[in-house]
Amino acid sequence: RIGARKMASSASNTDDAELAELLELDDDPREFEQDSTVQEALSKGIDLRQYAEEVETALRAVEHDSIDDYIKESESLSGLYTQIRACDTVLDSMESMLRGFQGDLASISAQIKFLQDESLAMNVKLRNRKAAEGELSSFIQQIVIPPELLSSICEGEVNEAYLEYVIELNKKVAFARKDSTAMTSACADIAPELEKLRVKSVHKIRDFLLSRVATLKKKFTNIQILQQSALLKYNGLYKFLGEHAPEMTSEIKEGYTGTMSGIYLRHVRGYLAGLMQLRLEVATKGDLLGVEEWSSLSSFSASALFSSKPGHARGDGAFKLGERRGVLDLANEPPLILAVLLQAGTQLHYEAIFRAVSVLLLDTVGSEHDFMSEFFGETEGFDHVFGKCIFHCMENLESVLVSSWDAIGCLLLLQVNAQLRSSASRQLPLLSNFFQRVQVLVWSRFKSIMEAHVQSLSAYIPKAAPEVHPHFVARRYAELVASLRLLQPQTVEPMLSNILRALRTEVEKLLSERLARHHTSRKAQAAFLINNYDTIVSITAERGARGEDSAHFEQLLDSVKAVFVEEELNVDHGRMISFVKQSEPLVMQGAPPADAARVDKGLMETLMRTFHDTWKGAVEAINTDVLKSFASFKLGGDLLKQVLTQLLLYFTRFLDLVKHAYPEGAPFARYSVSIPTLMNEIKNYSRNF
Repeated sequence: RIGARKMASSASNTDDAELAELLELDDDPREFEQDSTVQEALSKGIDLRQYAEEVETALRAVEHDSIDDYIKESESLSGLYTQIRACDTVLDSMESMLRGFQGDLASISAQIKFLQDESLAMNVKLRNRKAAEGELSSFIQQIVIPPELLSSICEGEVNEAYLEYVIELNKKVAFARKDSTAMTSACADIAPELEKLRVKSVHKIRDFLLSRVATLKKKFTNIQILQQSALLKYNGLYKFLGEHAPEMTSEIKEGYTGTMSGIYLRHVRGYLAGLMQLRLEVATKGDLLGVEEWSSLSSFSASALFSSKPGHARGDGAFKLGERRGVLDLANEPPLILAVLLQAGTQLHYEAIFRAVSVLLLDTVGSEHDFMSEFFGETEGFDHVFGKCIFHCMENLESVLVSSWDAIGCLLLLQVNAQLRSSASRQLPLLSNFFQRVQVLVWSRFKSIMEAHVQSLSAYIPKAAPEVHPHFVARRYAELVASLRLLQPQTVEPMLSNILRALRTEVEKLLSERLARHHTSRKAQAAFLINNYDTIVSITAERGARGEDSAHFEQLLDSVKAVFVEEELNVDHGRMISFVKQSEPLVMQGAPPADAARVDKGLMETLMRTFHDTWKGAVEAINTDVLKSFASFKLGGDLLKQVLTQLLLYFTRFLDLVKHAYPEGAPFARYSVSIPTLMNEIKNYSRNF
């Protein structure tokens, strides 16, 4: 019944809504113009009123059917309503239960928060305790002296394992000396014991290192290997000693430097003495340029054959460079092996000895510098180690130089010294001073030797008139200048050039002013100068040392050759040459006609007849004289060609004068020698050369 009421109420409400809708439609029917149903009805031409009634009838039928269906389902709807009420009750109880759970969860959350705070506090305490435990444990470990450490330091043998105990002791001593540690009572208790251990260890280390240094004195030991095995691997012990007993490190260092100074001096002295036994001396005071060769040889007495002093090479070794230049290619080679040289009996020039000793010194200095830097941490005292060695080497050099007359050897020493100086891996003051001192000493001696050469030339007085053949002074000078020019160190090049100019001037004066004048004829003087100048030019060219000196003597040679040619022709053809020289100006173009009449035609005929009768014999005499005057086959051939060519030129000029005097032909023309005949004869003699 209640459901029927609700349905009736609902139907009433529906009618009211429809009525209101119709009223709204009557008010504004245009709102439904676009409705699809209305448009469809309008398109079919249906009467809208009739159509509206049909729709209304259909709607009411549907409404009645709906009400009937609702009435039929009223019991089901009532059951549904009952179920909904039951669900509301269940939901209410669940809401109460959930509110209880919410309260419980809030209580649990508060408990969890409390537990979290407690956990954080406990973690902080744990960390603090661990930190304190670590600090205390570290403190105890560093302050307590283990029995093993105590026994090892006091009773143990000093070796590589001892170094580990010393390192541990050093850490404990350093820890005990900290301000924060020293104030503790534990440190006050243990500090005296640590001090005793420290004192004990430094004394044991001192004694040990001094004994290690003493082992270096053993003979026949490799110093570098012994340094590595006996000292360098105990570098930590020395550092410990330097930290805790600096006065003892000074004692060890002094002992080491003194020991090594003696060792190196003994090695260098023995090596140098052995090499000096093999020294070959190539020059003495008798080998100066102006000293007679026989005088030099006389100084080589028979007693020298049995002398134990270094050998002396005779001949021109004092002036020739030869194979000695090869020492410059060995600058970076290792030192010579003395035993091998002694067994082979090899002789050495001093520059080779100096190179070998200097290379040994450089290698030793470099190795020792590295060792001292690594072991001692500094190189103080380094100069003391090698001071005696350097001094001994300088003494040896000075003793050699003071009696040396080997100018070539001096320049080689300068070259070797410069090479070693530039190749030295370490520019140490000790080595720089050594190289500088060597250069000063050697250059000073070289200047003295060259001055002695010049003085010997200026003081030279020949015992007899020299032959026209090359003089020994020219040969020596050429060899010496060629050798010096081939070396010519850049460090002294300007000064060397000045010395060689002075020497050249003195040689030229000796040859041209003093020696040449011993020959009475100009031809002999010219031949003498040609032989000597050609010797100088040829030797310098053969040695590959052309330069300022050879160019100067080439000019002198050309000028004196012209003099010789004229003098040689004057012997048999002097009258013809004088006639040509006097007559040519009289007939030259532009001369007055009266001058041509002054030409002596009678003398012209006489000269023609004489040349016709004597020219072959004169050419043969020239050939013989040239061969006799010049020892050099090539030089003689060149001069013979020049003389005969000049003769041909003079005779051609003479024939020109004859043609000018007798344009129609000379009455003595049958005595004329044809130019082709003369040229053919000249060629015959030229073929001999």
